[in-house]
Amino acid sequence: MQAMTNASTFWTAPDEASPPEPSARTTRLAALRQLLAQAEHATRSAGPGPGPGRESAVLPLDLPALRDHLPGHGLARGCLHEMTAASTADTAAAFGFVAALTGAALAARPGPAVLVVARRGLAGHGIPYGHGLRRLGVDVSRLIVVDVRNETDALQALEESLRAEAGLAAVAGVLGRSPDLTASRRLSLAAAASGAPLLLLRPAQVAGASAAATRWRIAALPAGRDAHGTFARWRWAVTLERCRNGRPGHWTFEWDHAAHRLRAAAVLADRALPARPGQAAVRRAR
Repeated sequence: MQAMTNASTFWTAPDEASPPEPSARTTRLAALRQLLAQAEHATRSAGPGPGPGRESAVLPLDLPALRDHLPGHGLARGCLHEMTAASTADTAAAFGFVAALTGAALAARPGPAVLVVARRGLAGHGIPYGHGLRRLGVDVSRLIVVDVRNETDALQALEESLRAEAGLAAVAGVLGRSPDLTASRRLSLAAAASGAPLLLLRPAQVAGASAAATRWRIAALPAGRDAHGTFARWRWAVTLERCRNGRPGHWTFEWDHAAHRLRAAAVLADRALPARPGQAAVRRAR
């Protein structure tokens, strides 16, 4: 899955081998704040949004199979949503699913999105790639990509983004280590104050306590093929493991390249999945 360096804006951490500087983090945060301020100005110049009380409290996903599982029939805005790869090999696929949700958020609401990537989060799987993100519906001209050295910097960048009054459509993060309950609560509160959905990809491991409103587990599946046997539709096995005021479920979703949206795979739409055979093959993005 090639959604993994051509996004609109990069805020890049210094190389691991570079000597630490006491003011480096302060300088990088100032740079991020400047980008967010520019985004805020651009959003305001584009004209007023829907106004208080007029915007839906949920991100509509146009997935009938999910309607009865999610409160409000969509992904709640202003909440933390955690995604976990079913295995380390599924990390790239799980990132692709997060990218598809980010694209849906950008399509549903004006304003930019922020993607914060800790280097360990995608280690061995490549880096976000502009053309691949576009193929998953992400408007990269409205995407700020923040590349940070470690999870501490990633959490700080996520909070800083959520606190900005930039009218963000979404904030997404990729971590190489799961945040503890305190950090999770801080992110949840920041998301609630911002009104933007926070999509957090955690590593493939046993999840601990969390303040997330939903928790998803994502696995790669063989892509759908067209009439000529050519790969045509990326597919994911998606499990909603926990949902506040909702109920769990398990589906196969695929990416509709023509409509640029997620949809239930026709062969297994609204049906339970069989046991997942073996380890999914995920190629490293190049």
